Amino acid sequence: MALTGGCAVNPISSQLNAKHETAAQRDLLAEAAREVEKAPWPKPEPVSLVSRMTVGAIDSGFSKADAAETYAAALQPEGARFSLLEADAEANLAAANRLLGIAENAVFAPRLSGNDISIVEDAIQALRENRQIYVNAAHQIEKLGEPVADDRVDAIRDAYNLAIRDLGEAADALADRLDRDQSENYASPAKPRVHNLSGV
Repeated sequence: MALTGGCAVNPISSQLNAKHETAAQRDLLAEAAREVEKAPWPKPEPVSLVSRMTVGAIDSGFSKADAAETYAAALQPEGARFSLLEADAEANLAAANRLLGIAENAVFAPRLSGNDISIVEDAIQALRENRQIYVNAAHQIEKLGEPVADDRVDAIRDAYNLAIRDLGEAADALADRLDRDQSENYASPAKPRVHNLSGV
């Protein structure tokens, strides 16, 4: 048992504390990411590789275009659809900002794992999908006969681009920290990770 400043330090207790702190940090990340992934429309189904490669194939899944159309039509009352869309997008972006703060703090957690990075990566993918659907839904609202200012649609797109970039940088920082930890643990250089997350 090590002694520091006259006080006994129990290494087992320290390891347990670090483990609990790491688990709590991961729970915070996961909860914040779930809030980012929430959306006011049915979740689109990914198009299969076979469907993409088959000429003339008809995909029966629920697409992003379907989600945008369904969402736009569901917004009520008429005449306020775009304002409601903006409010939903702002709430989603606020959730992304909360996740960003937690992800930035996670860099200083006692331990990290690839799961922490995957949580942030999944949230980034959700933001990319939400950005596309919100922008497409704005165009659908315009088709329904309601005025939609282009600059306000651009502002939504730009805000999502910024959120995606910032979370990508946070994920890169987590990956770099994990690489350093692995290098120290195994006393050999870790294979460099390829970071492409900050692209929008």
